[in-house]
Amino acid sequence: MGKVLKYTVLVLASFLWFLGCSRATVVYLVDNDYIEDDFRYGDLYRLSNLGEYREEVKKCGQVYEGQKVPLSLYLAGDSFTELGRIGGEAYAASHFERSAVNTPAHNLVLKEGKKILVIESVERHFRERFATQPWNEWSLPPTTVPKVQSQHWYDWLVELQVPYREEMHESVLFSSDFILKIKEWKAGFNKQFFGKVDPKVGVLDEHLVYELDLAEGVSSVFDPVSEEELDRIVLHINQTRENYKKLGFDEVYLSIIPNKSSLLLTNDSRYNRLVERIEAHPDLETPIISVWREFQQGEYYLKGDSHWTCEGQKIWVDKVNGAILLEAVK
Repeated sequence: MGKVLKYTVLVLASFLWFLGCSRATVVYLVDNDYIEDDFRYGDLYRLSNLGEYREEVKKCGQVYEGQKVPLSLYLAGDSFTELGRIGGEAYAASHFERSAVNTPAHNLVLKEGKKILVIESVERHFRERFATQPWNEWSLPPTTVPKVQSQHWYDWLVELQVPYREEMHESVLFSSDFILKIKEWKAGFNKQFFGKVDPKVGVLDEHLVYELDLAEGVSSVFDPVSEEELDRIVLHINQTRENYKKLGFDEVYLSIIPNKSSLLLTNDSRYNRLVERIEAHPDLETPIISVWREFQQGEYYLKGDSHWTCEGQKIWVDKVNGAILLEAVK
């Protein structure tokens, strides 16, 4: 009996440890309702555990109702457009491919026929992607087969390295509603009596935002953007468009998604107005999919999350589909 218990504990402990290594397994368990998704109440709630901002994030399920057009949409996007939020069924294009805007995608294979590239980036990371050079994360297969480098006998050791992530492990173990309620009590106490919240989260006009938007640094909405830097960014945007048109795209679109914090600070003189200034720049030749004006007219961001509501998402998706339909008839 003692051996059975010992090996049972060993197997269970090994499995729990494995969950901190295998993202695919965690995703499978979440998708099949074996464990709770720790992002279900929003990424900012997940960090802060402030109960007043706890609100379940709904699946939007955007679906294009019209007839799809013979055009390929290639999307380089960040978390606003990840496949868990918006899928190919939302777009008017008959073919859809997506990759992360901050991750190199090599050996890109382009389909025959018309195709467009949409580069979508949230405002807080936009300068770091375009300030120093054109965006060039995607590349086509080489025309010649690269020479295979000789391998050392010990290279196999690298393959055995286990990508353990403590954050993912904690998410699996401590994401139940019971545990979250305890975390809320602690977070509420710290906020009420010590004025403290998670250092990654800021409270702006009673809204949760990323502290990264407000702290010092290139991602901050308060960090000055000179006219010289703005000219350089626009030059790199235009060069990105030309580079990818030469690779075979019929058109390249840019979309900058405003930070939630930016929309709360439009009347603050310290706000650098990055999105507005880029979109209105006289030298900008790249077509823009803009939601800046629409997002100023309503609340389109989730309560406990840095991302948009389904209504905000629909505004953006409709504009992308407008661009697709326009390019299809050119």
